[in-house]
Amino acid sequence: MLEQIRQELLDCRAVSSNREFCEGWLAKDESYLRVLRFHGLAPSADALGTCASKLGYYAYHLRHSDKPEHLDWVERFLRLRGICFDTIERQGKSKWMTPTRMGL
Repeated sequence: MLEQIRQELLDCRAVSSNREFCEGWLAKDESYLRVLRFHGLAPSADALGTCASKLGYYAYHLRHSDKPEHLDWVERFLRLRGICFDTIERQGKSKWMTPTRMGL
């Protein structure tokens, strides 16, 4: 999922490299995505929340631009932000929504 977001940001030239995405949009080390892939791990809620926050920040500020591509970015950034929040929600539910933790 983060690789999809990274690719979309590369496509619209909001980032120019994997390193820029990991460090600037996730606040993680440049190897963060490689480590997740290698170990088969899901992204942390921290990384997802940081990315969602930055996507929302830029969507808010680009909303008032008169450049058509910026308005396209606003829609894309808000959609990607929603993906981050949906993933956080699913991860949270998977931790607490078990029969044992729900007292069943």
